Amino acid sequence: MPISSGQGGRVGKRSARNRARESARQAASDAFAWPDLTGVHAFLIEDNEDTRALVGDTLEHCGAVVSVYSSADAAIADLPEFVPTVFISDLSMPGLDGLQFLRRMRQLPRERGGQVPAIAITAYYEDFAAAAALEAGFNAYMIKPIKLEELARLVKELTTRTP
Repeated sequence: MPISSGQGGRVGKRSARNRARESARQAASDAFAWPDLTGVHAFLIEDNEDTRALVGDTLEHCGAVVSVYSSADAAIADLPEFVPTVFISDLSMPGLDGLQFLRRMRQLPRERGGQVPAIAITAYYEDFAAAAALEAGFNAYMIKPIKLEELARLVKELTTRTP
């Protein structure tokens, strides 16, 4: 019996410590509230499968509807069907790259997506990426690896601005 009660005491201390750690983790998690992206329809154009999955899942977790494309040409093909709330596009892709894609979008009338906010995501050198993305008409850019919470906040910010 003494062995049992001694072990019970140690387990109790560990449990209290674990509860304290869990409470601290929960407080840290609660400190960051993912933005509510309900009503946002994002066109995500990215040739890297892992990045597509990670970004797409994150935006969906926040409530967005995400149409995922591995090429800019595929996204353009869907524009007659849907006009998104935001474009999120990689800059470096085979075929039509993100810069060429957005230049085409900016030539379209508003009702066809010509003024949809756009975020560039890239592994390019930051100064080059900023200049090239802004010149092409992107509203913002992010350098890879992407901080998902920052991307979600940026989507929220760009999609709640009044035109």
